Amino acid sequence: MNEASVKRKMIASIKQHGGYARRIEDQFAVGVMDTILIPKGLPVFLAEVKLIRGSTFGPTPRQYIELMRVKDAADKYGHVIPVMIGYKDGNYYFHEAAEVIRQTDCFSITTTDVDFHDQLVKYYHYKKGTT
Repeated sequence: MNEASVKRKMIASIKQHGGYARRIEDQFAVGVMDTILIPKGLPVFLAEVKLIRGSTFGPTPRQYIELMRVKDAADKYGHVIPVMIGYKDGNYYFHEAAEVIRQTDCFSITTTDVDFHDQLVKYYHYKKGTT
């Protein structure tokens, strides 16, 4: 599966559950996160999605700067959550912004039986400490 297909599947899952999701496609917007995800009733997730080709993944240097700017602006209120989402072998891997992310350090539900929306919601509750 290529990155565009992964994003289409993610967006369809969020919309299917009554949320809002959109891919951001602008080759001139350097560093802008590529996906907006708003599960119904939860904060906005600004996500950078990457295919994991080895055991690590991460944003470009400019994407990392933008992710950190969003994190700083949202501060402790959590109304916007910057997130890196990796995808490999049918599984999603969620992690806060970092320059290099090891797959083993991510929050992941390693089963394809749980759709993306539910995995994102579980990640949110994990981050909030309410699992």
